[in-house]
Amino acid sequence: MNKIAKNYIYNVLYNILVLIVPLLTAPYLARVLGANQLGIYSYINSTTSIIISISLIGLSSYGSRQIAYVRDDTTITARTFADVMCLRFFLGIIGSIVYCVCALISDYAILFAFYYAYYFGNVIDCTWFFVGVEDMKIPALKNTIAKLIATIGIFIAVKESDDLWKYILLLALSNLVGMIISYPQLKKYLYPLRPNFKSFPKHYVGALMLFLPSLVSTIYLQVDKVMIEWLTNDTAQISFYDQAEKIVLIPLTFITVLSNVMMPRIANEFSNNNKEKINELLTKACRASLFMAFPLMFGIAGISNCFIPWYLGDEFSATSTALMILAPIVLSNTLIGISGTQYFIATNQIKILLLSNSLAAVMNILVNALMIPKFGYIGAAVATLISNYTLVLVQYYVLSKQISIRKMFSNTLRYLIASMIMFVFVFGLNFICKPAPSVTVIQILLGAIVFFGIMFVIKDELTGEIVIQIKRRIKRHE
Repeated sequence: MNKIAKNYIYNVLYNILVLIVPLLTAPYLARVLGANQLGIYSYINSTTSIIISISLIGLSSYGSRQIAYVRDDTTITARTFADVMCLRFFLGIIGSIVYCVCALISDYAILFAFYYAYYFGNVIDCTWFFVGVEDMKIPALKNTIAKLIATIGIFIAVKESDDLWKYILLLALSNLVGMIISYPQLKKYLYPLRPNFKSFPKHYVGALMLFLPSLVSTIYLQVDKVMIEWLTNDTAQISFYDQAEKIVLIPLTFITVLSNVMMPRIANEFSNNNKEKINELLTKACRASLFMAFPLMFGIAGISNCFIPWYLGDEFSATSTALMILAPIVLSNTLIGISGTQYFIATNQIKILLLSNSLAAVMNILVNALMIPKFGYIGAAVATLISNYTLVLVQYYVLSKQISIRKMFSNTLRYLIASMIMFVFVFGLNFICKPAPSVTVIQILLGAIVFFGIMFVIKDELTGEIVIQIKRRIKRHE
């Protein structure tokens, strides 16, 4: 099994946990903490995410890419890690000051104080190194341990609405612990070196180039929740939007993980000037991603009306509408992962990332400003959709000028039609069944049967490969 396949499996196994944990905790937290308290957490988390992005100026993506460039030379690899890590600490101190100021001027200073461990954990994060050397086992293990600690703690400690501070502290500390336990594994690849402070300007400028599109991306991804707070002063509306966004992003992780695995490989091929291999990798990644994206997008939209009422409770019934609106971001984020993460970052084309993310951010803020005062969380959901597809259009226009994208999308129409047919069957159950867990399970199974049945009948190439791999594994175990 090659390294890409192994790394993908490690990430998929972790993301199965990512899928299961929210499915277990979200309905519990929705009923124990309620919409207003969860809305406060979403506001604090969004603000913190923006500060992390600003203070660390894209050093994680930059560090992974640089390690991928030089990983064949042990000395340069160790030097690069020492320099980038030291720069993270220095910038983290400056960011801590900004964090404290934001906490003091907010209405939730104490909760921000509890959440600081989450910020600090991101400052000392070293898992970007393992991404660069294509060893995803360590980040996957680290994230798994952190998730398990947080999940167990939630069910033990969070019992009533006043326990929001416990929930925030649990998430922060589990993240910090997860970052710390990754450090012992560095000795497998590195030996201690003192940082070369003279290299800081070079790394700072390089990271800054990645930081600008990263910052803009973070703004347009997080600003929705911040603007809902500012324009409506209703934390429940933040929660309706945030819960819908989280549900959409849960299955999306199975697709976006492929981008994280592919980026260092494409970066390494780029450093070796192997354009044909890059085109081959992108084509395979795009086919596999779209094969998953279309049925997931239509499937989420199809189950929303029956899923939300029993899953989150009547207080969150408004989330159903937001979920249907946000479902298409499964496709847009998939496409962005291919063009942005896998190609433009790997090939160091930062200007297009900055341009496309800037246009998306401006579009998002403008639509938010126009629609949130009148439509609340629904306006924020529409703004997210418009900004995401603005980003897709710009990036793929540029991508089409550099490589042939026709082969990448050769199977798109069959995936789209099959998913639309699946949607008709899944959505139709909403009219004849009452919301219940069993109904959602039936909808998911029915959707899978219809989609894969169509793929099998039309003899889809990727479906055939999956069947062959399954048969081989069955024979091995016989």
